[in-house]
Amino acid sequence: MSFPLHLAPNVPWLIFVPVALALIGLAFWAYTFRVPPLRIGMRRLLTVARAVALLLLLFLLMQPVLERPLNVNARVVVLDDRSNSMDLPSRPRGPSRREESERAIQDLRRALGGRATLDVRPFGRTLGGDSLPARERGATALGDALDELARGGSEELGSVVVVSDGAVNAGQDPVAAARALGVPVHSVRVGEEGLTDRAVSAVESSTEAQVGRPVPVRATITSSEPAGRSIAVRLLDGRREIGRTTVTAPGSGAEVTAEFRVAPERAGLAVWTAAVDSLEGEITAINNERQVAIEVAPGRIEVAILSGGPNWDLAFLRRALAGDSALAISVWTKERDGWRGPGRKAAPLPADLGGKAVLILDAVAPFEVSREFDAASGDFVRRGGAAIAIGGPLPGIGRFRGGAFADGLPLEVSADRIAPNATPEPSDAAREMLQWDDDLARGDRAWRSAAPLADLVPLSPAAGDRVLLGATGGGPPLFVQRRVGRGQVLLVNGTGFWRWALSGHDDLTAERSRRLWRGLVRTLSEPVQGEPVRVRPERRLTSRGETVRLIATVQDEQFRPLGGAAVQGEITDERGRSRSAKFEARAAGTYEAAFEDLPPGRYRVSARASRGGKELGRATSDLAVDAWSLETAETRPDSAGLAALAAASGGSSTDAHNVGGWARRLDSSRLARGRTESVRLWESPWVFAIVVGLLGVEWAWRRMRGLP
Repeated sequence: MSFPLHLAPNVPWLIFVPVALALIGLAFWAYTFRVPPLRIGMRRLLTVARAVALLLLLFLLMQPVLERPLNVNARVVVLDDRSNSMDLPSRPRGPSRREESERAIQDLRRALGGRATLDVRPFGRTLGGDSLPARERGATALGDALDELARGGSEELGSVVVVSDGAVNAGQDPVAAARALGVPVHSVRVGEEGLTDRAVSAVESSTEAQVGRPVPVRATITSSEPAGRSIAVRLLDGRREIGRTTVTAPGSGAEVTAEFRVAPERAGLAVWTAAVDSLEGEITAINNERQVAIEVAPGRIEVAILSGGPNWDLAFLRRALAGDSALAISVWTKERDGWRGPGRKAAPLPADLGGKAVLILDAVAPFEVSREFDAASGDFVRRGGAAIAIGGPLPGIGRFRGGAFADGLPLEVSADRIAPNATPEPSDAAREMLQWDDDLARGDRAWRSAAPLADLVPLSPAAGDRVLLGATGGGPPLFVQRRVGRGQVLLVNGTGFWRWALSGHDDLTAERSRRLWRGLVRTLSEPVQGEPVRVRPERRLTSRGETVRLIATVQDEQFRPLGGAAVQGEITDERGRSRSAKFEARAAGTYEAAFEDLPPGRYRVSARASRGGKELGRATSDLAVDAWSLETAETRPDSAGLAALAAASGGSSTDAHNVGGWARRLDSSRLARGRTESVRLWESPWVFAIVVGLLGVEWAWRRMRGLP
């Protein structure tokens, strides 16, 4: 409890204390005479009057300030947790936490009676008014609710009572927000502690896979049961079991990982479920399953490599791509006696590039091979294929100026870009595409120490080109990405990138370079939008209670983004029930729609676009909604978090069963914040009146007795 009286800072106590003692001594000395005689009581009274008056004068020199209560505010805000975790039972086969919180608020209202005015505010992902929309119940952001309460004005706020299970999973730190609010924050825990629970907290896998090739899946299991028990973990494709393993319970507060390797059997969106058996007496089984979604490609990515002859860059590139199991590499090398195909056997070049995803040209232009292959390679790119054109020794990428392949690939040179060699410098816009290390800072250091490329052509980027890799000092660009029809071409200007696997100051240099080329091939092989309309979900798998967002893109006949279209969408569940939505325009040629509160399951999405009454096209896609949600990840109440919240703000905590008695025993000073007013006593006329009155009474009495 703070003292209401404050003195001026830096009071010189070494001076004031001796002076006070001297003034007290002066008061006693003034009444040490024996003639005329005074009654002992009057002598003491006059001595005290003089001493008090003198000490008051000395006290006023210390500039005292009195903090006095002005009024007391008894407005109490009750933050009622309405998140989805409050739908869980408070105990096995018991009422829900929402029902328990409603009873607790009623008990609180009765117990406080006329001492406070209650203002009940629901919260979940945000702070609501009288009600909270269903879409805002998918998370518990208590810290954000307290912060919003403070920003809404806390001058008239006396205190806050939080009624919640305490399972905070979003937003800022609630303890810091409660401390910053400046009023007592009390907590009422809903839900029983010490209950048993077993859960699948996470499922991880690669986002892409190929038919017939095993893909790793890892499921993280948490359990409050004693350590050492066996837990059976299953991986399901619908109702069909595709994997089973056993892990050992790690004990309360720990986790264990179950690993699977599964080969997808069909292309498309694969949605797999990791599941554990429920425990006897478990509070809920809703978190015993969690899903993962994987986009399964029909097969491996076909890559064809044509080289004008053996060289170090080709050797490194072949080894790098051959180490990626998702890539199928076919290499043709030109030698004196003709072309050598896969297996170093004499073989003609492929008649067409059907089935290939990426064509790599190493120091050889398509028109140098044959007129037919030149036409086929040009048609391959314009239809949506990808090509990597490696210039090789001089004339470098200048060799790609002629032929049908180069029709959409005009190359311009600039005299001010001539340089014998250049050190690579990634552009900011392409850092994600050229990311060759998980540690971004380490990857940037590796780029700065990468070996320069030689045999450069003073290439000048054309309009629409994307420079992925520039040159330090303003030299010619090294990697340039260009759109040609529906496809794209990556121009590699220079030779010697094999040395990137040798330069550097750590053991990751070689693997870093291999990862770079594998990532480039994978990125370029992704299908481009060949149809006028394309629709896809923002995420293939969305947790229950979260917003499902759909993104549609519309192109004109020249494959340019098309704005001003009307896009209508529909989402259909496995039972054939549909919901429609209108897409809203975003960026040029991009449209977005959102669906709220979709039940768990698989969905087929369709979209159709029109403009000026003419239909432009239709598209479909697949997605899934998981029954798992952030609100069911942790089903046990967090009493420690609620207690820390109350302790940090000067409040107190209890549970829902005892809220009535707790509220009746709660001191009114802890329910409401008092407002104070500062009074500077050295300016108060009443204090001076007391001093003058004491000295005047003493002087008048002395005169009446004939004393000086």
